[in-house]
Amino acid sequence: MLYWDTPHGRWQQTYPRTVNLTNIQFTNEEQAILDRRLQYSLQKSFTSSWTTLALETEHAIKLLDNKIQNSFWILAAKQLKQLYNANHSNTIHKRQLYVLKQIRQKIMQGNAMIAHADKGKTTLIIYTQDYTDKVHTFLSGKSFCTLTNNPTHKDHKTIHKTLIKCNKFIEKNISDI
Repeated sequence: MLYWDTPHGRWQQTYPRTVNLTNIQFTNEEQAILDRRLQYSLQKSFTSSWTTLALETEHAIKLLDNKIQNSFWILAAKQLKQLYNANHSNTIHKRQLYVLKQIRQKIMQGNAMIAHADKGKTTLIIYTQDYTDKVHTFLSGKSFCTLTNNPTHKDHKTIHKTLIKCNKFIEKNISDI
């Protein structure tokens, strides 16, 4: 599968990371966003980062000596104008938000959900009822057993004894604290 790598402006090869266990059909654009996994961060709107950049630039210039501030104001204004003109027409974030809304609408209408697979970095599209049934089957199966006592108490005692031994080897100076 190919997708457009927008930060670098080139096509890159990716491998399908989405398993669709439903009858919901996704467009290539929707599938490309789903294949980027759930941790994928959308591009920010340029206007939000523009304001932050301008304020940080202003703050940095005010920290300079008064004699050289004027020249840096001129340089910063030129650079900011150049950045603004280059990125003002960038609407990738709007398109990504639109596609995500389409995905969400399809999933909601199909009574489905997005979930992580048990292993690997795969994302599942699964009907909500199927997912609930699988969870109930797993929890009611013989996968679990009741313990008579809490096994973490033994580990807690071992860790505590080890820390006491470490205190004997490490000198504690009040000046180090």
